[in-house]
Amino acid sequence: MHAAPVLTSRVLTPQAVTTPRVLLVEADPAVAAALQRGLRRAGWTVLWAADAGAALRLKPAYAPDAVLLSLDLPDMDGSVLLARLARDGDCAIVALSGRGEAVRAAMLGRGAHDYLAKPMAMRDILVRLQAAVWRWAPVVLAGKAAGILCPA
Repeated sequence: MHAAPVLTSRVLTPQAVTTPRVLLVEADPAVAAALQRGLRRAGWTVLWAADAGAALRLKPAYAPDAVLLSLDLPDMDGSVLLARLARDGDCAIVALSGRGEAVRAAMLGRGAHDYLAKPMAMRDILVRLQAAVWRWAPVVLAGKAAGILCPA
């Protein structure tokens, strides 16, 4: 399965179709490896951050189209990182958690564009990630073209 190219905020031209980029924030190396394999097979370029500190350092230079964020991190509560990333408003965010469906509304309220409870199928992750990028990109592009900051 190959993901369709996505419109990104990196280039504001009619040719703004590129290979989608995702910053994967996941503390468990085995889970991260499995997610990276699935994402790459689907056509995503993936950069992995094992904790919140790494995610905050890597994200600005990487300029991802999306962040796939596990809320279970060793150095910061994932919901706090989610709120910080959402304030930037420069990419779609899909949150993942073993906390179940009970936290969905809270994570969406903190800025996630979507939320999946662990365990989840790779197909569900790919569909939700792509949909989040499709919903997010036109809003941000329009705001940047007009010279205004658009909230995510």
